[in-house]
Amino acid sequence: MAQIMIAHKEINLKLSKSKKMRKKIFSTLTVAALVLISCSNKNETTSPEPNPRETKSVYLQIDFASKSKTKSDEPSQAGEAAPLYSALIYFLDGAADPIVFDYRTISANGNPSVTELEEGYRFDGIPSSVTQVYVIGNYNTVDMQGDGSTFPMVDGIPLSQIQEVVLNIEQNNHGALRDATTVDGLLTLMDGRDTIDEYVVGSNTWNGDEALTAGDLYANVEISPIVARIEIDEIEYTGTLLQSMTIEGIYINYYYQQTTLDLDYTNYSYTDNGSDVSNYDSDHENDDFAYRYYMSMFDQINNRIVVANGRTTEPDNGTWAYHVFGDSSPVPHIILKVTDIVAVNNNQVIGTRYVTVKGYLDSGNDEVTEFDRNTIYRIATLQFSDDDLEIFPETESKNVWVHVEVAPWVVETVTPII
Repeated sequence: MAQIMIAHKEINLKLSKSKKMRKKIFSTLTVAALVLISCSNKNETTSPEPNPRETKSVYLQIDFASKSKTKSDEPSQAGEAAPLYSALIYFLDGAADPIVFDYRTISANGNPSVTELEEGYRFDGIPSSVTQVYVIGNYNTVDMQGDGSTFPMVDGIPLSQIQEVVLNIEQNNHGALRDATTVDGLLTLMDGRDTIDEYVVGSNTWNGDEALTAGDLYANVEISPIVARIEIDEIEYTGTLLQSMTIEGIYINYYYQQTTLDLDYTNYSYTDNGSDVSNYDSDHENDDFAYRYYMSMFDQINNRIVVANGRTTEPDNGTWAYHVFGDSSPVPHIILKVTDIVAVNNNQVIGTRYVTVKGYLDSGNDEVTEFDRNTIYRIATLQFSDDDLEIFPETESKNVWVHVEVAPWVVETVTPII
């Protein structure tokens, strides 16, 4: 009540020329005081609505490396993170389906640059209604077989509209998703979201390099690949009946060709190349199959000779690697196409055979039932024996299981099941 009387006194002094006006103002303030007292008795408080004309500064730090260590796709470079080439930043309000109030695009060498984002960068002129930040990494990379996905860049749209953009698996694989200039750099789409907080002195909540002061607004956005990753370090024949063979190709089967950014598979079906051997022919003209249209779903190895007594086939540089959309179910299959088979007895030449990996066991021998985003399923050695070779791929009679090592965009080793 003291504050109300002081306010009355200040206004009274300013308007002392009119006694009648003073009485009117006093009456008005008295009513206001009663209303305020009534509200305070109910312990109710209300926050003022943000003024759309007001702006604020937000410190933003993007973490795309600290929890994303793994080998690169072709050369084996342990410890390398999934690279970030560009970023599309949406500043959102706190609605149930957040609305975009501002957006910024970041390139590798722009101002700010991707490096500055990792260190922490202050964005000025952010609308006062903004309470969270959503980041899409590598948004403008160019697909080697067509245009990359286009995300809307306009204020006033909900986040759900952004996440409805349809993605192709070809835009998220080592043979396709590369930027226009750095063709050797492995890129895949990443995203992440975080709320904006006020900095408290002495806290360890800010990950950027720049020192913040009390009350500064900041967000640490951790982005990660939307895909899962299959890695095969080597292939080994462990049988005794064959003296030599050629691993002609590796195929990935059972995967989604398309999904939306939020990985909603409701309207999409997975690719199944089935048991038709023509679907596993690199010279096949039908673009519907994985090895043709989606380049990274197939590796034509050729001349990779595997012989008995423990000798193995290894990739030229590090690992064979394939990206699939995370959370896909059933789990993707791996199919080896084996040609030039020669038997130990009588040097008999045998026709083409297939090895189908249909399942994976983790380090605890539990079945891996789905492939999660930002996760690597690494097969240290894919072993197969005489009984695993079939005339047709994807037969019901043979199921090869392999052990995998699983980790969040770190290596998880798995055991293939044939």
